[in-house]
Amino acid sequence: MHGRKKNKRKNTRSIVWEDITATVQVDDHLSSIKKPKLKIHGRVRDIGAYGMFLVAGERVPIGSKAEIMIDFNPRQPGRSALAAEGKTVRNDSEGIGIRFTRIDLAKLQKCILDRMNTS
Repeated sequence: MHGRKKNKRKNTRSIVWEDITATVQVDDHLSSIKKPKLKIHGRVRDIGAYGMFLVAGERVPIGSKAEIMIDFNPRQPGRSALAAEGKTVRNDSEGIGIRFTRIDLAKLQKCILDRMNTS
């Protein structure tokens, strides 16, 4: 199996619509300001009950606590938004992998269904 990465993920994530975005705030360990936050905005490539991958040009330390706001329908801002918390578990040239530590799964499902019904 040359050229293919083995999927180490234990839980399924689904590819989502191209315009779903998220804003993630993580602790900025390199700043001289006490308790600074680094705000990263990007496109959500995939999402599941346990985590997501954010396509972004920023790099953050693995293990950083993340405050997340996911916008499932940018054409109607705020209508299908979901707040969550997580921890960064992957960081590469494509973006950031985040494992959720707190997310309302019922609201996640509602946001996905709302988006399916408006697409």
